[in-house]
Amino acid sequence: MTRIALENVYRGDFGEDPGDALRAVLRSVLIRTQFLPTVRHVIGWRGMRQSAAEPEGWTAKIAGFAGVFGLSFLCLEEVPGWAAARFGIFYFPDPEEPLVERCSLAAAELTQAGDYLNRVGGFQERPEMCGLFDVGVLLLSVRSDGGSLALALDSVSSLRTVARDGVRLTRDGVPTVLIEPGGCDRDFPAFDTALAFFDVLASSFGLNLESPPVCLLERRYPALLREYDRSGGVAVREAPDLWNGLLALGYGEGGLEALRCAFPALPGAAIRSADADGAETAPPEYRDRLWWRAHQLKDSRNIDRKFLGVDERPPLVVLTGFLGSGKTSFLQHFIEYQTQRSRFVAVIQNEIGEVGLDGKLLDYTVTEIDEGCVCCSLAGNLKQAVRGILDRFSPDAILLETTGLANPLNLLDELAELEELVRFDSTVTMVDALNLGEALAGSPVAADQIRAADVLVVNKADLAGDARMEEACRKVREINQRAPLFRTVRGDLNPALVFDADDPSRRGAGEGASPGPSGPAGASHAHATHGDAGIWSRTLRLSRPLDRDRFLEVVDSLPETVFRAKGLVDFTDPGETMLFQYVCGRYELSGFPAGGPGERFLTLIGRDEAPDVRELTEALNG
Repeated sequence: MTRIALENVYRGDFGEDPGDALRAVLRSVLIRTQFLPTVRHVIGWRGMRQSAAEPEGWTAKIAGFAGVFGLSFLCLEEVPGWAAARFGIFYFPDPEEPLVERCSLAAAELTQAGDYLNRVGGFQERPEMCGLFDVGVLLLSVRSDGGSLALALDSVSSLRTVARDGVRLTRDGVPTVLIEPGGCDRDFPAFDTALAFFDVLASSFGLNLESPPVCLLERRYPALLREYDRSGGVAVREAPDLWNGLLALGYGEGGLEALRCAFPALPGAAIRSADADGAETAPPEYRDRLWWRAHQLKDSRNIDRKFLGVDERPPLVVLTGFLGSGKTSFLQHFIEYQTQRSRFVAVIQNEIGEVGLDGKLLDYTVTEIDEGCVCCSLAGNLKQAVRGILDRFSPDAILLETTGLANPLNLLDELAELEELVRFDSTVTMVDALNLGEALAGSPVAADQIRAADVLVVNKADLAGDARMEEACRKVREINQRAPLFRTVRGDLNPALVFDADDPSRRGAGEGASPGPSGPAGASHAHATHGDAGIWSRTLRLSRPLDRDRFLEVVDSLPETVFRAKGLVDFTDPGETMLFQYVCGRYELSGFPAGGPGERFLTLIGRDEAPDVRELTEALNG
């Protein structure tokens, strides 16, 4: 008898409100999986966001697909002895990907609209979006006693619509044939597309239930296609090469008998029927699916990181700034940005005194160091705090907020001791434009905080006024000429512009996406504040291995306008692939599996004047 750890995802009564309970189960599985960066990457997640629209829904990206998947609650199902619900699965293709050509004309036209991606975010509230891009249904069922859970995919091999009379369009008086008579307006591979998403989701269930599926059933039935004519009439007819498929997995007690109860047979004769009590007896195309062994990924620290090509160390951002400069406001914006992308941030705050006030103001997980100043008197305690966080969580990023009286230059030695645990990202210094003069005159620490910065944030632009803001920026620049400087209101700076809190390895792992402000994570928020203007990114495609010494010469000669660089690079000697990280003159090369997937690239991020990409490429290849 196989027990499932259902309490990991839900502890309530499924009989009181089955709809809320099943939504809570799905929500918990999705969110909990995102809190394990390495594991979610292996499973196939590449980003997720909960939609604010109703009914509850999610948008997500997965490995191998350029577009965005949608998942939304549809309705409850009547299944005796079970709480059961249906969730719609949708796929919104990237405007440039080949799958657009297999969508209907109406859907393809919508993908080219300027606001298409914005519409995707609230797709549940747009019936026209759901009707054009639905690819299947997810069925989730939990037995009333909580002993069994069933997950199923219901979809058609291809969503096919035929234009009986064809489709013609007149442009500038010239008739153009878009679809020949009897041709397909739509022939979208729905089942295979939805199955890719089901793979990732089923693996996430196995991970959280701490159990593999104990059985599988598959049923395929004849399917129909739709046909319309020029009058608008619509008919359906049989299509011998199409089928409607139900693929179901059972977890927990009862095996196939329980699974058959959760999904009663459809009327009509099946053209294919398969039952399996494990991976060995499953149809060949399902035997190697990750869902059979995803429960073994429970502890991400047991995964061979080198084999996977993933640097599991989370980036560490140090946030400093004199008293009242706006660190807490900045921190709140930073957390909100990461949370919207289903990323988990661990925060370490330290205060001088017995009680840390900021930890009481933030509704977030915080490890506080209250005995004194971590930068001055708590030698060794920071490492203990970081190790404690990593023992309990798998954060995407760690942010250390120092007290306003701390000197971050005293922290450098201790940061070096954290190299095995975290990857130091940058020191961010908040500057109070209103009171900078008084701070500099009253304490040498204020100047050292500015001097230590990799990123400078001159805050309170709305209160200081133009003249005082210019004077504050001038004083800051006299102390630190190299760090990029941003002007903000209430500490609101788009993290995608300057931070590397995303998993860097995924950028080269088959996606070909450029990180930084031009990449997908920051696209919708670029230039969110008036101080963001002037940020640029340039990606160099590397077609062959590079000479290491020549590469490092080019890195050392990068202009000060480049404050961030990252990428995957192949070197000729000793013939290995390296992950490259660069922040404001500091850089790190770490191992990546030779021959790993994805293109080799180097992305530069900076502000003001951008270097000539052609010259840099020639220098690297020279």
